[in-house]
Amino acid sequence: MKAYNTSVNYLKALGISLMVLGHTRVNPQVVAFIYMFHMPIFFIASGYCFKEKYLSAPQKYIYNKVKGIYWPYVKWSLLFLLLHNICFHLHFYSNQYGWKEHVSHLYAFSEFLSRATSIIFKMQGHEQLLGGYWFMNALFFGSLIIWPVIRYVKQPLCGGAILIVICTILNKTCWQIPFINISSQAFAAALLIYIGYSLAKYRVKTFNYWQIVLSLSITLIGSFVWNIAMGQNSYSNKRFIPYIITAVLASWSFYSLFDKMKSSQGICAKILDFIGKNTLTILTWHFLAFKLVSLLIIGIYGLPIERLAEFPVITEYSKQGWWIAYFIVAMVVTCGIAYFNK
Repeated sequence: MKAYNTSVNYLKALGISLMVLGHTRVNPQVVAFIYMFHMPIFFIASGYCFKEKYLSAPQKYIYNKVKGIYWPYVKWSLLFLLLHNICFHLHFYSNQYGWKEHVSHLYAFSEFLSRATSIIFKMQGHEQLLGGYWFMNALFFGSLIIWPVIRYVKQPLCGGAILIVICTILNKTCWQIPFINISSQAFAAALLIYIGYSLAKYRVKTFNYWQIVLSLSITLIGSFVWNIAMGQNSYSNKRFIPYIITAVLASWSFYSLFDKMKSSQGICAKILDFIGKNTLTILTWHFLAFKLVSLLIIGIYGLPIERLAEFPVITEYSKQGWWIAYFIVAMVVTCGIAYFNK
């Protein structure tokens, strides 16, 4: 069994913190840089922690993924779905404001049933307050895809090439596996999981400081030239390969930094460790925590209460400096929830 890896936990803490920061709409170019690696971090971390004992125990592997990923997704998605109409009356949703052009409305029973079916059988259709839950879908199906690749493809370059070819074809055709709608996104997640697994299996050396600086510089350039948001179902093939390369370079750079400080026992290390152990709680509740700041902005500037339904934040004010409050409140509130639920 692999021992607990502090550096991986720190890496997850960085990823979830950057996710919250990116959702504050701090600055378009800052967001573009964050999106180059903040979600790939989690897929790579998942692969890095893959236990080879599951190669001979597929039923146990699937059970653990259902328990650890599928069930939390369904549980929280159904709860937020049941609360949709209440949230609508509380102005968390509205038919005027929402996520870009996606506004909301009161659900009839038939729509509750339709969305519940989609949540249970497709891991799709979750509420806007759970906007980051696309990641759960990608991680679950990516984890299932990667098992036979690791089990039956003995050469890592061949396994990676197979996944790249599949992603390229799906990107080109925008095709999805029927009914469950598995797209290029899940195979991209599988590719990153596979890379994380390979980094651990072959004990790839961590970067030195110059390699870290060079890798992050390349990633910064990439945020201008080949930026991608992994939340999409398919990607530009011209950008996909360089994106994957820089996502790995950036993720491994931060892992290398954390590996150099893994013996630290200070308050920052403890905070990072706590955040890294509670990423699901932060993912689940940070949009709702944002509403506290949006409500404050509405009160201060005399905005209509309907603007509380803007997702994920009231962008024009966030860009004026309120992103700091959004970030701090979301991290404090979600970590508080995690702490009191221990």
